[in-house]
Amino acid sequence: MKRVLFMAAIAAAIAASGAELKDLKLKAKTDKENPIDYKVGEKIRFDFFIDGVTKLPAEAKEPLYVIWTREGDDGLKAVGTNGISLAKGCSMETSLSVPGIIRVDAQLVGSDFKIFDSVKRSHWDKGVRFLGGAGVETEKMQLTTKEPEDFDAFWAEAKAKLATVPVKAKRIEATPDRLKGKMKVYAVEIDCYGPRPATGWLFIPENAKEKSLSACAQFDGYNGNEFKVPQVPEWIPTNRITLCINAHGYEMVGHDEQYYKDYGNKVNGVVPGAPKRRPYALEPSEYDNPREAYFYFMAMRVMRAFDYLKTLPEWDGKNLEASGGSQGGLQTMWAAGLVDGLTAARPEVTWGCDLGNSLRSGGPLISNTWGLPHVDGAFYFDAALHAKRVPATCKVEITRLGLGDLACPPRGVLLSYYNMKCPVSAKLVQGSTHGYVPPAPNQTFTISK
Repeated sequence: MKRVLFMAAIAAAIAASGAELKDLKLKAKTDKENPIDYKVGEKIRFDFFIDGVTKLPAEAKEPLYVIWTREGDDGLKAVGTNGISLAKGCSMETSLSVPGIIRVDAQLVGSDFKIFDSVKRSHWDKGVRFLGGAGVETEKMQLTTKEPEDFDAFWAEAKAKLATVPVKAKRIEATPDRLKGKMKVYAVEIDCYGPRPATGWLFIPENAKEKSLSACAQFDGYNGNEFKVPQVPEWIPTNRITLCINAHGYEMVGHDEQYYKDYGNKVNGVVPGAPKRRPYALEPSEYDNPREAYFYFMAMRVMRAFDYLKTLPEWDGKNLEASGGSQGGLQTMWAAGLVDGLTAARPEVTWGCDLGNSLRSGGPLISNTWGLPHVDGAFYFDAALHAKRVPATCKVEITRLGLGDLACPPRGVLLSYYNMKCPVSAKLVQGSTHGYVPPAPNQTFTISK
């Protein structure tokens, strides 16, 4: 009975305050509108503020504090604590002695200096947290990936191998009821060089006329431990041809959950009697022969997707786009550098940029791409090296660059930006991590060249 009364009292307090703890946000912005517009040695100020509520919830009584950690490409680490209130924010200042990135990781804590661990932004991230950063003369940063001398020959050979396989496909209609009368949806399987075909969902607007539509291939993020029955995507633009390519080339229809689980176990080496290994594409030994690497055949399927789109009678013969986030962003950059005739590429939080980077600050990696090994054989797949090959006829829009992204750090994604010679823009989002975008108002800035 006492517990019931206690919980009722908490609920009443929350209702009275008009706020819930889950709504509480810690945000920050730099004193410059463009957060990467700083010079070496220049003072950089981060202004923190509480957002998401007009009154503090009962569990977050003042005094409140911000505990922050600053790390940077100079290899230095600093920590600090500042008092903060709903009415008044707080600030911290820092600088960087070399061209590069500063990362700030901050937690809002109560008067007991404990995080609000009941608040979960994701399954691995709890508390009222800010992750963001700033850049210092980032245009002077240099790639640490050593470009293979035969990089272009390697990919010319791959294209020649792919060309030996005729572009033939079979498709099975799989239009869900919600799209009938608007769109035709097909499960497609396209012959490809390598152990697997290129597979995915093809969307073509109902009654589309010949040569009337642009075409886009969309690519998925990494799913190393999750292989499930594919589902038709919920939202697809209705005014173009869209091919949602599966990264792995498995069949899209006609199988139960076990088929996909078995496939995932096979590619990840989780089979009886096999040596334990990291999930696909993450095992260093996989790149001993890059022509046998998982990514090699994935790149073949990326190129084959566009070979197929070009054969569709509804394609207008001009507009061809690639898009995707994370691993899908990496595939998008492969397409931008390898596919003839691509007119637009829209990568988001691009994975696999500057794979040779091993910069450390206070122990944790702050500038490395998550997961991918720093071995020579992997460098053929580096998104920043492919960025150098994007022709001037292709326009690239990096739709999100998270300044707090730990999986695809801003240093690498910016290096892909600076290495492009085509028209390119990038949207910098303060406080954005790999899978999290803070709600407005929030500091964003778009750079372009």
